[in-house]
Amino acid sequence: MSFIFIFFTLFSFKGAAQQQDQTLILAGSAVNSCSDKTALGCNAQNKAVFRVSKANIKQIKLNWPSSHTTKKADVLTTLDALISKDEKLLSKSELLWQWRDINNEQLNSLTKQEFNFVFDMLEQPHSNSRPKAEPQSNSILQFIAGSLKVANPTPTLLIISAAQRDPYAQVEALKTLLPKGVTSQWLPLTPALAKAITNNTCSDLPALRHSQMNLYNRSNVYPELTKAEYTLCNNGVEALVNLINTSTGVLFSDGTAKNALKALYDENNTAYPWTNALKTRPVIVGLGAGSKIQSEKVYLSQHQSETVLKAKSAPQPTVIKGLNTFTYGPLSTRFSEQNQTLNLVNTLNNVKQNAVIKHGFGIDENTALVVIKSQKGDLMTVIGQSGVAHLSTQQKVNNYNYSYWPARSVIDITNAGFKLSERTISQALAPVKIPPLPVQRFANILTDSKLRSLTQAMCLSQEQSAVGQQDDLLINLTATKNTHYYRVNTQPYGCALSNLLLNVERF
Repeated sequence: MSFIFIFFTLFSFKGAAQQQDQTLILAGSAVNSCSDKTALGCNAQNKAVFRVSKANIKQIKLNWPSSHTTKKADVLTTLDALISKDEKLLSKSELLWQWRDINNEQLNSLTKQEFNFVFDMLEQPHSNSRPKAEPQSNSILQFIAGSLKVANPTPTLLIISAAQRDPYAQVEALKTLLPKGVTSQWLPLTPALAKAITNNTCSDLPALRHSQMNLYNRSNVYPELTKAEYTLCNNGVEALVNLINTSTGVLFSDGTAKNALKALYDENNTAYPWTNALKTRPVIVGLGAGSKIQSEKVYLSQHQSETVLKAKSAPQPTVIKGLNTFTYGPLSTRFSEQNQTLNLVNTLNNVKQNAVIKHGFGIDENTALVVIKSQKGDLMTVIGQSGVAHLSTQQKVNNYNYSYWPARSVIDITNAGFKLSERTISQALAPVKIPPLPVQRFANILTDSKLRSLTQAMCLSQEQSAVGQQDDLLINLTATKNTHYYRVNTQPYGCALSNLLLNVERF
């Protein structure tokens, strides 16, 4: 019997399912139809295709986006050399390799805007096939479908892909992720549409894609989707809000948090008329950046912890307004895989003056933190492949409580904070006998998910202390009287840790 079935049964038995206000399903990454690991067996990769033709080159010449006229002329010369006799379709990697063969230095000299412009203009219409979700993510998809059906027997899910630079590219893949019985509909709520619909300038959508999204030529590549965007714009704000209010749930795609929020707040950080309707849907799903924007404030730090590591004083993260559906603290995604522990520590340090914010949460890839809000109280659980890290501040500088909740964990939310439920503890598996850890400093601890691996080893071996090192940083891990270890599942990261003392210091 699956954990998902048991969880829904338990929750329904408590009477909360019938009274639930909202369910948040916050995944640490996209639920990909393809990945590098499964590329050979994947039958639904959404590949962009490109054609270098005289007609396309003419449009690039007429609409060059920058004032670099010399560079423009050089690029046009290179593109002329790339035209094949039959003007055949090319993948992006094929086009890049051919360009590099002619002039690699020129390709590297293009600004981000110029690069995006050229490739957008060369991109051609293409079809999508039905994606196949990776097996380890299926539990997340099942939970999304189950939550929607608890909220409404015939649910509808609106999909917002504004977080992506090109929000049209993965629409079909996102629409077909969920099983039959859930109606999925793309909501063309892009940063361009947000501007156009509020100013009643729908005819300016192509120009707004350029200025707001650095995106070009989409009406040629995705004619049906841009037509749907134009129709939604012409229907007006009231129709948009009504459409959202009649939906069961909304899914915010992966991408960048900054892009996603441009469709929800204007340049003055004022919520658009539809933002409140979105944040009050019975079911909210976030994928990667779509999860990150659910906290009250979104802290934009470096992709990995490299800047924090090198800086003697931690750099200040950029702070932008989030949706505040997740009210417990800042969220970090791809947490272990991108070694985000130091970034989350830095975030907590920067908000420590605000006594309300004492907790931070890091969600691993192919894993989701679920929050079920009801009249009887809130509850958390973890589903998917790996787990969720929880960091809380202590009064002593550079000391933190570190917890790790694997998939199948249920977490009670109390006035004092967060703790594994008695049900999870009572169903914990018997400990396994493994050798004690060697007495050493574990090098490069903030690379290759090594901190997660070390804490899992501590949990399984019931170790009381360990030390990791990264450059001039020491990460001291110490079990205290409040630390507990429980083996929740048999997967590689299936051991739960509660309140392990984590100390960060330089030497």
